[in-house]
Amino acid sequence: MAEFLGSARGRLLAVFDSADAAATAAAAIGDLGVAEDRIEAFTGDEGAAAFDGSGRSHGLFGRLYRAIQFTLVDQAPDFAYYEAAARQDRVVLSVRPGGEKQMRAVVDVVRRNGGHFINYFGAWATEEFERWHGPEPDLPGFMRR
Repeated sequence: MAEFLGSARGRLLAVFDSADAAATAAAAIGDLGVAEDRIEAFTGDEGAAAFDGSGRSHGLFGRLYRAIQFTLVDQAPDFAYYEAAARQDRVVLSVRPGGEKQMRAVVDVVRRNGGHFINYFGAWATEEFERWHGPEPDLPGFMRR
């Protein structure tokens, strides 16, 4: 099972509809000076398990953690979208940029390469750069943005 991504703090997450587009974006992000170990791709059931929007796949702790997070943190519904994207064989790219300037450059690269549902999870708030493109995943109404 994938490592549980408890929080997205300090990460920029984006959805790509093809593995080729995600790989091209990841290479261009590396060219910006982002270290390879700060770029991760999540796809398929294994990638979806890292997001585990309900916490169900990670037992009682996971469920409690997500329940508390849902009431206190604005990123909880986003995890359900990223989990669904990975299950749909899309690629969720995670980048931990080194500061504001690099983060904004990463956003530009991601957009140019077809990324959508682009969000940066800062210390105190989530910054949305691009909404979901196309039909949204089938999620419960309370998980929609």
